[in-house]
Amino acid sequence: MSTPLRVAAFVTAVVVAFAVAWGGGRLVGPVDTEPVPAHDRSEVDHDR
Repeated sequence: MSTPLRVAAFVTAVVVAFAVAWGGGRLVGPVDTEPVPAHDRSEVDHDR
């Protein structure tokens, strides 16, 4: 297999993977999640 053919096959595979990921994202849509509260540093015990 020649180098240009390998490069073309790799680029094609990357484009296909991107298209599948983009299509899956469009199909699922945005996911509504509530933000996670930050940890309170006063509750962390570092003296183990």
